Amino acid sequence: MEVRIIVETTFENGTTKRHRVGYLSRPFRRTQPEGFGLLLEDAKIILRQLQNAILRDQIEEISAASRICPDCDGVRAIHDYRSRVLDTLFGRFKVKAPRIRCCACNAKSDVVLGGPLSPLARFFPDRSTPEMQRLQAELGARYSFREAARILETFVPCAKQVNTSVRNRLGKVARNIDAIEQTEPVVAAAVEDPPALTVFLDGAHIRCRPEYQKRHLDVVVGKIESHDKCRRFGLVQQAMLSPASQLRQDLRALGWDRGKTVTVISDGEPALPNLVRGAVGGKVRHILDWWHISMRIQHIENAVKGLLQVRGFSGIPMLFKRPAEALRWYLWHGKVLTATTSLQWLMVDCARLGTDDRVATEAVRRVQARCRDLYSYLANNMDNLTDYGRRHRAGLPISSSRAEGCVDDIGNTRMGKRRRMRWSPKGAHRVAVVRAAVLDGRLTGAYQRAAA
Repeated sequence: MEVRIIVETTFENGTTKRHRVGYLSRPFRRTQPEGFGLLLEDAKIILRQLQNAILRDQIEEISAASRICPDCDGVRAIHDYRSRVLDTLFGRFKVKAPRIRCCACNAKSDVVLGGPLSPLARFFPDRSTPEMQRLQAELGARYSFREAARILETFVPCAKQVNTSVRNRLGKVARNIDAIEQTEPVVAAAVEDPPALTVFLDGAHIRCRPEYQKRHLDVVVGKIESHDKCRRFGLVQQAMLSPASQLRQDLRALGWDRGKTVTVISDGEPALPNLVRGAVGGKVRHILDWWHISMRIQHIENAVKGLLQVRGFSGIPMLFKRPAEALRWYLWHGKVLTATTSLQWLMVDCARLGTDDRVATEAVRRVQARCRDLYSYLANNMDNLTDYGRRHRAGLPISSSRAEGCVDDIGNTRMGKRRRMRWSPKGAHRVAVVRAAVLDGRLTGAYQRAAA
């Protein structure tokens, strides 16, 4: 069996052109199981030839249409031809691009007066197609740059990929994402009241390159949610002139305006809600994450259980067991003063417990240390505590678990410590921006809106 693949191109003026782009031979007497159908290498060759034929016909048609002056409909002369190398997803091609002279009418048009016009420069300012840049950035955000280059070479007939090229393209795409989203107009909401927004914040720690004289970089990751939308984000504050401006743009993309209060849920790190305060330019409602409170209560409960099981324990078990069990109920229902009072009495009872047994003494100190840790945590975040039970029954979030998921999705999966990579602040910021856009599906949408 012999297969010939011929492509016919029809231009706007009605002329047609044919290209022979592929030839396959499949003799059935010598066919092996691997020879059935279209093989990957055959597909690469056909796609490369097909891309070459379509690309050259498009350049020819665009060049012919660009010679017509938009003001006087006269035919403009060709100044010269320049060789251009275009990098596409299906191959790298060297084409001859014409440069067209300005029209004699000297009318003001889209053409830059005083120099030749290159029609190809408007479509390929970076000498590569947007699809190629987007795929390089997406793979670079999901895998290591070297692995992304290997995957591209394996599955598509592109030119030889280098890890540095993938890294540089990802940086350009990260800058383009910020530029495209900042220039997009914010569509006003159909309802009068703007949507209530909740920002979940957390931090990821990644290894820093040695020339920056620090061991770790802090990557701020999080998620913004409204009643029907959500948006992930990631940024490195050291790599930006104004981190609040990017977060403000993310808030506006979900319909926020200055008349609506933003709720922030974090683990108590003061820098995280301060970042949101700088973005909104005013007050925010900060709620302490319930999960971190619950974990500290769990530590007290475990320490008290260990104390009661010690043989040298000489106190009344109920005086230690009941306050530890009641802490969770008090804080869940917003009874903060009662919870802190119970913590203080528990520490007093531990101090009164006299014992000469070394194991019992260590158990008592362990309970006191856990109580002091929770007491300091509550005292430092007294204004950020709320009635968690009421919020939970109303269907409102009480935990920053969404941000914890973003830490894994944006930070640890691509830039985690176990991957043995070291990052600069600018490189980590670009990867975080692109990876958040990839996970939200905004990378393809941003390029489609820019093309429209």
